[in-house]
Amino acid sequence: MTMWTHSRAAGKRGSTVRRAGDAVEEEPHADAQEAAFGTPVAGDAQVNGYAHNGNSAVAGNGAGPAPAIVGQNGVERVVRDEITTASTNVEQARADSAADSADTSESVASPEAGELTLRPEPEASAAGPASAPLHAVPSNALGFDTAALRETITLTEDRLEQLAQRFYAILFARNPELRDLFPVGMEAQRSRIVAALVHIVGTADNRDEVVEYLEALGRDHRKFGVITEHYAPLGSALVRAFREELGEQWTTRHESAWVHAYDTIATIMTESAERDAVMWPAWWDAEVVFHRRLLDDLAIIQARPHTDFPYRPGQYCYVMSPRRPNMWRALSMASAPRDDGLVEFHVRAVGAGWVSSALVWRTEAGDILRLGAPIGYDLANPRSERDLLCIAGGVGIAPILAGLQELEQRLDGRRVHVFYAGRDRDSLYALPHLESIGVRYRRLTVVPVVSPEGPEDRSPDLMGNIVSAYGDWREHDVYLAGPTTMVQAALDRLREQQVPEEQIVCDDYGIW
Repeated sequence: MTMWTHSRAAGKRGSTVRRAGDAVEEEPHADAQEAAFGTPVAGDAQVNGYAHNGNSAVAGNGAGPAPAIVGQNGVERVVRDEITTASTNVEQARADSAADSADTSESVASPEAGELTLRPEPEASAAGPASAPLHAVPSNALGFDTAALRETITLTEDRLEQLAQRFYAILFARNPELRDLFPVGMEAQRSRIVAALVHIVGTADNRDEVVEYLEALGRDHRKFGVITEHYAPLGSALVRAFREELGEQWTTRHESAWVHAYDTIATIMTESAERDAVMWPAWWDAEVVFHRRLLDDLAIIQARPHTDFPYRPGQYCYVMSPRRPNMWRALSMASAPRDDGLVEFHVRAVGAGWVSSALVWRTEAGDILRLGAPIGYDLANPRSERDLLCIAGGVGIAPILAGLQELEQRLDGRRVHVFYAGRDRDSLYALPHLESIGVRYRRLTVVPVVSPEGPEDRSPDLMGNIVSAYGDWREHDVYLAGPTTMVQAALDRLREQQVPEEQIVCDDYGIW
């Protein structure tokens, strides 16, 4: 059954929404590869136990940048009681690195595994406080000193871009062979590592959430060619970047907190990647067998992976085009798993997105795409007995199509309501497909939503008002996918209805 709905909505734009999956539709230049703590991803991995015991004995709020030894994952860390003399000029290091011409060579020789290599301690500044004695710092379930971690984020919050620039300058100067893992343009990459760090620190007290996030991140980084040996230089560069950026604000407690945290982060990510490598390849090559542009900026692509590509409806994967090496874009699978192995994607070219434009306008049959591992929510979970509410805008309809195909194939008895929004009627490209499924799957109701003001009216409350007017959704599983403002408005209305948070999954696609 299809019911056309038109509505005029008013509201403010620019609200955001918590993401349960990664963005699928990128902002301009957001296609780039996210190796080394890239865009946060969500997975369904089993949570394993990672914890440090008791409290971490570290130095207090001593002044000035800290001396170092080499820790478990090659990260420089502090041992205050083994320090002797001063030698580091912090301000010069900060100025040199900011100009991207710093001499980032180490002041100590690389140690053998297990050795402790000391670097002299800089003298405390005349205006700065004296070094504080060692004392116990409470740690959370993962062993993180979250207070110290969050303090460093707060201290750098107005210069996180500079921190990211410094991090990559140090990393590439000391490890030039790692440069090939990254795209030529680094602007999006820098924003991704900042977002990842903020996310990790912000969720550090939620053990299950941060472990799940890091395990998915570790699995996902395999497709970039990241191996266990890369984590040590990444950690050293990160700690050194913080130390140089904060200068005299950086304390021994900060350094110890980041070293312990990074050791845990690296352990979780590498162990997850190693487990994943036993079962799956780092990526799947897939040959394009069908490419058709439905609209000027939208194409349907069908590709056949060379080996079995196991995924569930509602999931997405990162895709790399041979015309854009080292750049990846997240795309939802738009078809349920098929016997012939074909996987369908719906791609909209957005702004200056390099990968999306290549996929829409320059891809043809015979091209070999590279697919990362499937990630995200199982929309057609057979274990759920609740009816399903799906709210989609634009190509956010793709994962919903995959879920509906699976529900239809297994003759699932759940009722499904789909609210499908577009800029205008012509942009509702998937409506004929939805109606075709509805003929066979009689428990499906489709509500197309467009504005009477046409494509320029994208008021965020449009979808939210319509969804809340149609009924009580507290007993439904809810899946939202589409532009940020639409998703946020619908989410606000669902919360007003007191739909339980655990029944809601959001995939925020960013912009229209």
